[in-house]
Amino acid sequence: MLKKLLKYSCFSLVLLIAACAPRPSIVAPPVYKGMELSLTDVIAKAGGDTEAIKAIADITIEKNGEPYDSVNASALIKRPGMVHMRIYKFGILARDFIVKGREMHVLSGGNSDNLKQLGKDFYNAVFWWEDMTDAVMSGKGSEYIIRAKNKEIHLDRATLMPVRQVLAAMDKEMEITYDAPQRSEDGSWYPSTIRIHLNDFRFTIRIKKLLRNPSMGGADFKVPAEG
Repeated sequence: MLKKLLKYSCFSLVLLIAACAPRPSIVAPPVYKGMELSLTDVIAKAGGDTEAIKAIADITIEKNGEPYDSVNASALIKRPGMVHMRIYKFGILARDFIVKGREMHVLSGGNSDNLKQLGKDFYNAVFWWEDMTDAVMSGKGSEYIIRAKNKEIHLDRATLMPVRQVLAAMDKEMEITYDAPQRSEDGSWYPSTIRIHLNDFRFTIRIKKLLRNPSMGGADFKVPAEG
């Protein structure tokens, strides 16, 4: 009886230690380590043939360092400059809106400039390689640094994954940081945690699922007729 008790206690202890042990962090493979790439190479390899991305995410919002709100979102992001975002609160659709360039169309829920800004920020965070006219790239340590009009992007040289982006517009500066790489179903890698800092707000976007170049549904980007 004592042997069985000791055996059970040891087994339980092993399980407890295994459960409490820190899990190894996931790291994207250093495919480009030791390679010297041009800006054209970087954009082609990082952006590739990506024309649209669908993401399921949890979004937490802080204001002045304090919890402000939290929502779930389904976002379809398509080049050029298009975002269709559905925001859920407690599992219920709270907002459904489309951003096309400078225009915003609200399909359900209230209208707000903050929603439009969120959609644009999400787009800029994902399609960071757009608007590279007159951009220059330099290497510094483990990073490539790309400077273009109104933005600066830091990439990991070995993986070409974004690390940090700073955008300036209308006397405001927005910082985007990227973390926690994950592998998508098609084998491509993406940062599963994106943090957007703007003025007093910080948006933390945790991507649960990401699809590259998904098929479009009939309701995606469908703007109701006016009249």
